[in-house]
Amino acid sequence: MARPKTKADAVATPPSPYRAFDALMATAAIDSQIEALADSGADTGTLDQALTEAVQAAHQRWGLGLHHLTHAARMDGSDVLLLVDGRPAARLSDGSAALAQAYEGMRATDERGLSLWGALGDGHRVPGDTPAARLKVLIEDARDFETLWTPARGDTHHRTWRRDDTLTVEVTRPASAEAALSDAAWDVITSIKDRTFQRELMRRSEETGMLGALLGARHAGARGNLNLMPDAHFTVQATVHAATGPDARNADTHRALLRAAAAELEELQSQTTRQLADVLRHGLNNR
Repeated sequence: MARPKTKADAVATPPSPYRAFDALMATAAIDSQIEALADSGADTGTLDQALTEAVQAAHQRWGLGLHHLTHAARMDGSDVLLLVDGRPAARLSDGSAALAQAYEGMRATDERGLSLWGALGDGHRVPGDTPAARLKVLIEDARDFETLWTPARGDTHHRTWRRDDTLTVEVTRPASAEAALSDAAWDVITSIKDRTFQRELMRRSEETGMLGALLGARHAGARGNLNLMPDAHFTVQATVHAATGPDARNADTHRALLRAAAAELEELQSQTTRQLADVLRHGLNNR
């Protein structure tokens, strides 16, 4: 007869690193499905390739400005090791806060929150306000190049670069994870039907901010629990689109890439706000 599981057994069972990794990738709207891949019996090499592809895709949306570095991930026993330029940066078991701190130490941003790092290690750099005719020549040319940040509509900025035969654009709207949570908290508070409760939260928000007011309406450990979630440290801030081959030397393609990247960023950030609002709304008793 099988021995029933005890409380000690439950405590001794470590959380699934695959599930934790999938949750981290979800902050970048990446459906990595690593847990399902592991459950299917995939070997370590297949898992490591999928982990690396997912984390590279996440960096294109986290907007940390670390394109000049090589990102990878691999299994390390029962843990996932995140690597930068082949060197360990953090372990997944250390938590999202530790990983965010590790990446933060590699960043360099201006007062607008835009990365000061170039996307290319080398290559001709041109101002963001380079005339369209000059930019067209660069796109049609054979050299690697990149532009500095260019302001665009809706508080976004974009830049363009080419490496070898690939033309890439990045559109970004810097918004920290805390800011994303605050936006979601605003949506939750403004949707509350109990007007007395809503006014009380609005009053509290003047002292603690929208997120602080909402968390204060939960329980004493609400903020601590939230800080354990990857959503408290990572969010969508950018989108990256690329073209290769003959299309990469066409100015019309460049404009199309910018439009597509801007539209995707708008949708992903709106989607993030909706999802975070659902998380924050939980436990408010449908007021």
